[in-house]
Amino acid sequence: MNKLSSFIDTVVTKADSKQGKRDGIIAGMVQRQDAEHVANRIALTFIALRDERKLRRIDSVRRGVPIEIMSEKPEHMLSFVQNMMNNCCWAARTVIRSGQAEDQANGIDFSQSVAEQAGVIESASFHAVEDTLMDDWNILNELHSWLCGQMNYMTNLDPLFLYSEKTEVEPGVWEPVHQLMDLPDVLVALDDKAIDINAQKDIKLVEYASTHNFGARQAA
Repeated sequence: MNKLSSFIDTVVTKADSKQGKRDGIIAGMVQRQDAEHVANRIALTFIALRDERKLRRIDSVRRGVPIEIMSEKPEHMLSFVQNMMNNCCWAARTVIRSGQAEDQANGIDFSQSVAEQAGVIESASFHAVEDTLMDDWNILNELHSWLCGQMNYMTNLDPLFLYSEKTEVEPGVWEPVHQLMDLPDVLVALDDKAIDINAQKDIKLVEYASTHNFGARQAA
């Protein structure tokens, strides 16, 4: 694994800070595994979850009680890997967009510092970022394929895409919105999504400003 240029470790570390969500919980488990490279830590997390399930099954048989349900399951590792790949794309977009616009006041280009914050990136140029992103995909794709092989009891497993997004069309039924493998296509999709996210933030901000009871906390 090339340690000199990658987004993976950074996006997993950032996911670890969001402990209220499944990806955050799994990322925390990943970071606690004893391996230098993040892909190995992800693989070890799958094994840890698989072994935990085995122990719970043995315990349920021994005690004659229903098996204790796991909130995070080995099967969740497949979506975790895809979500981390998606997050790598977001990190790549941050670097690329920073490299396309310099500070309007003084012409200083901050793209390199942004690149360092988004991942271990040698250059903020488009081609360097694209190469880094595809290297990350190659790493995670091999890991994803290995995970699929470990879960051959499951059917209709999706391959790993550079960027994948699904929407729930009805309860329990998900259909793909994006399944992309080219960075220019990914950037277009992420730009559109960023507009939607910002619009939702604006709506929530206006709602808060118009309905919040300012001063209520002090009065209480």
